[in-house]
Amino acid sequence: MALINYKSSQIKLNHPNKVLGVSVSAITGKNYWDHQNGSGDIWYSGSGSKKYYQWTVTFTVTSQNHGSHLSRDDFTFNGLDVVVGDWIAGATTGQCVKVVSIDSKTTNTVTCVVEDWLRYNTFKASDGNGIFGTGSAIIFSLNELGLPMLDPLPTTAASSFFATVMSRFQYLNPSLNYVLEKTSHGFNKGDVICADSTGYIKSTADSMSKMIGIVVEDGPGPNMFMVSPNSRIIDFEPGIPGSRGDYVYVDTDGDLTTTDTGKIAFLKIQDAIPTLLEGTVDGPSIPDGHVLKLNGTTITFAGTGGANATVSQMTNTINSSTSTHKTTASTVPTKNIINSNADSTAYGLVGGYPSFAASFNSGSGVTTVTFSTTTGGQSKYGAAVAIPSDMAKDINDEAIPNLTASSNSADTQLTLTEANGNTITIANVTSDSNGNPFVGGSNISGLNATTNGPGTSRINLKRTDGGEILIYEGTEHFRNNTGIASGHNGMYPLALNVEQGIRAGSVTVVNNIAARNNLTAQTGDQAHVLTSTDGEWALYLYDGSSWVKISDADSSVVDAKTLTTTFSMPISGFGTATTNTLGNISPGGKITSVAIEVTTAFTGHSGGGPSIEIGTTADPDQFVDDPSNDLTEVITFMPNSEYVHPATEIQDLQIKARCNHFGASAGVVTVKLTYI
Repeated sequence: MALINYKSSQIKLNHPNKVLGVSVSAITGKNYWDHQNGSGDIWYSGSGSKKYYQWTVTFTVTSQNHGSHLSRDDFTFNGLDVVVGDWIAGATTGQCVKVVSIDSKTTNTVTCVVEDWLRYNTFKASDGNGIFGTGSAIIFSLNELGLPMLDPLPTTAASSFFATVMSRFQYLNPSLNYVLEKTSHGFNKGDVICADSTGYIKSTADSMSKMIGIVVEDGPGPNMFMVSPNSRIIDFEPGIPGSRGDYVYVDTDGDLTTTDTGKIAFLKIQDAIPTLLEGTVDGPSIPDGHVLKLNGTTITFAGTGGANATVSQMTNTINSSTSTHKTTASTVPTKNIINSNADSTAYGLVGGYPSFAASFNSGSGVTTVTFSTTTGGQSKYGAAVAIPSDMAKDINDEAIPNLTASSNSADTQLTLTEANGNTITIANVTSDSNGNPFVGGSNISGLNATTNGPGTSRINLKRTDGGEILIYEGTEHFRNNTGIASGHNGMYPLALNVEQGIRAGSVTVVNNIAARNNLTAQTGDQAHVLTSTDGEWALYLYDGSSWVKISDADSSVVDAKTLTTTFSMPISGFGTATTNTLGNISPGGKITSVAIEVTTAFTGHSGGGPSIEIGTTADPDQFVDDPSNDLTEVITFMPNSEYVHPATEIQDLQIKARCNHFGASAGVVTVKLTYI
């Protein structure tokens, strides 16, 4: 599954919406879903009725003409504008699949891998078929709200197309049900999630200031989870500074910074995923004097003495203007890719009876792999045999540097890829249970013992901020000679809006200075220390680097007055509550703090939970309501109760405290209200 949910950066002034009519000519199953969703999942890879969730699709594109000069190619969209993150829907059925990778593309033809995102189609269809058939389809993208942009809609769309597509994204809107990734996260539905430098974590009282949202699904699979964000998740260009878990502030010059200015704009929740376009042509060159535009920057290639520009010259030319087009070119060795051939294998197919072992050397030393996995073999043949998918798993589990293994969709072919182009040497260690070796005569792998590296190089393009790489050329020498077309398979950094641009500070009551120092505080937080250095209470403000005393018991006497009343249980009289008058506040007076000090926990009550309400006769809980405190344990509560009695009033404000005791037989609580 791809991490890209949407790209708000697609929405640009005077840049038309891209909606392409296409004709699908071929659909080939590629991958099954690996993880069972409950014991009744009949469509995942381990089931006898498994269904594909990824396919390789080939289609031809009908160009879309428009009136903007700001697109990659002036006044038109074509096959080169199809990118990862786009969606394709059958024109008749409205079934939607997402483009997760692109194998090749020209102006007219595209071959790509698509995915039934979250297996929505699979479980909607009674037969588990997650994709439309060949024929007419429509390509579109999503806006920053996670909704499809379908204007102008091609005439090939059925009358029910719009309603079907919109319903799909209203049901599982990617911006309201945001998918994030963490290996073996262990989160459960209802967990509150925060972002920090280590990744995504379950929130605690100390980390709540960096809350992202609440887990609404603890999948799909063990490494992904879905959150309902507590604010809008956005991406934009230029990229958001800092690292995951950082607050991003508004600087004095209006730019964004990670330096604490006290004005928080965002919480960064995801670093950029770079856009990487890999060349497919060995030893590429390009005609001398060829001109193209890379993200709007004009680049002219030059060879030596009029000869074609070599791959190194192409790389140097592109990198000389990276600061403007934000793309870096690199010359990389051609990967050494080998595929198994079942023609000479012991069983007429790629597979063997575990356990067996072989050693691999691809430039990083010799690594022995013991083959014991039989999951694929059990599923395909009902026998404990290791076939390509099983072999690939065991090889990859050894984490051999730069060497990866994979299998095809039919699970008949094993592929090894050495990323640095090194020679791959394989040697037998232990034959299978029938005595057949991994390589050599009557082998079980279908691989050669030695495969030399190509010894050539290719060119890659990379944009580290996750933005798009747009290439336009009148004659497509660059695309044809390198195999690289425009693309956007990365993602800009993600950030969470911090409401109002300023975080809300909190007040924490602690017993002493040591407890204060153990707090995980952010700028603006306060700590009410019950016993400070002089044995009295003190109030401290965290300024981003240290605690600053802003008030204590002595200073409050000078500038403020405190109204106090105490309730001691039991209390005789009628009912389950008793009201005491705290005192009067003159017009212009301001309540600055309230302390509810439980010195003896309330016991012996019935019918409700003991609590304190503070207010007036007309509004008994105007300043403090009963959910804010609990008198059944020895603790001090400091509700946020700031209030100014208007100076225009002619009468004092009489403050009352009501103790909801519910017939408690024991308990003592003191209410202190401070005003200036």
